[in-house]
Amino acid sequence: TKNRKYTFFKPKFIIYATYLSEKIGYWRYISIYRHLQRNPDNQLYPLFEYFENWCQDENRHGDFFTAILKSRPEMINDWQAKLWSRFFCLSVYITMYLNDHQRSAFYESLGLNTTQFNQHVIIETNKSTARIFPEVPDHENPEFFKKLDYLVELNTKVINIGRMQVPGFVKAVLRAPLIERMVAEVFQLFIMTPIRAGSVDMEAELRAQTVY
Repeated sequence: TKNRKYTFFKPKFIIYATYLSEKIGYWRYISIYRHLQRNPDNQLYPLFEYFENWCQDENRHGDFFTAILKSRPEMINDWQAKLWSRFFCLSVYITMYLNDHQRSAFYESLGLNTTQFNQHVIIETNKSTARIFPEVPDHENPEFFKKLDYLVELNTKVINIGRMQVPGFVKAVLRAPLIERMVAEVFQLFIMTPIRAGSVDMEAELRAQTVY
């Protein structure tokens, strides 16, 4: 490994990303678990019976990284932290939203509506994240989910172009305006007025109301 090239990431970036990964994972799994407990006919595999402990592990891992962030207030109390908080939130939310809408058949087989499920997960994750990150995206802004839905529409067109039986350069030309529009939409989401949040106090976690 002596001659390998390594990419260095500042620890705070790893902490931001891991914290969000654990929290959004918790809300995804616990939402599916609670939905299937209420709708056992949609439980396709016995594995889902054991989801609750797995969910709580995800939540505890997230709480561990919450403690790290709260013990290092310099990571969450300056203007750079505000920008990075919004960047990581949007990166995680958009990635999940686009990926899950490509796999709608799975969620529908569980009796879930993919769009409603994803929006619920984002809302609850955003509420949890707002207790520690200094700024988070404003999911209550009517334009927020409207833009996410538009990104799904654009992304679907990009994917469909990739499946066309035409030369690569033709695909690139057809994709270019769509990708440009997607970049513009993501940028508009980033500059949208955020929710100013965050705290370095170790307040008790509020139990969020669950839709699923």
